[in-house]
Amino acid sequence: MNRPFPRRRHSIAFTIVEMLVVIAIIALLLQLSFPAFSNAINRAKSLKCASNLRSIGIAATMAASDNNNQYPEIDQAGAPIYSPPGPTIVQALGPYGIITNTVQCPVDGTGGGSSFAKYGSSYEWDPVFDDEPINSTAVYITPTVVVPVSSGRVRLAMDFNPIHHGRPNVVYGDGHVSNH
Repeated sequence: MNRPFPRRRHSIAFTIVEMLVVIAIIALLLQLSFPAFSNAINRAKSLKCASNLRSIGIAATMAASDNNNQYPEIDQAGAPIYSPPGPTIVQALGPYGIITNTVQCPVDGTGGGSSFAKYGSSYEWDPVFDDEPINSTAVYITPTVVVPVSSGRVRLAMDFNPIHHGRPNVVYGDGHVSNH
């Protein structure tokens, strides 16, 4: 028996068209997943920043407990407010575990325009509560008008810039960190 067409052997190799279709599908799936990865990375960086601020809040409370229950005086590196300049966050809270990496927000970056590059810290210490007792913090409106403030409303430190979706992270005297 003569067959008009020769029998084809089955090959397990892909044709060039099939390969191009598979590559196109993979590229499309990767393109769809990149925004999700980007959002997850940004969220992780923001959480690292909140963790840094939480560490600063804990260290400030520990420093206060060693200083007659008063928050330490901390000056801004690069833009001092005291004369003579006081200690920076790292200098004042260094004995309590705060190091240079702790005062650098991962979202702030390291380039010349970052707060960390300008001031040596991505975080701004709020000098309103320097030397204030942690258990009876007050805001002085005038020398005779004093408004008591609960520790949950005492803003200790925050990002210099609103870099977390247009808002800064803030640590409060009771230790909680919020994104405003």
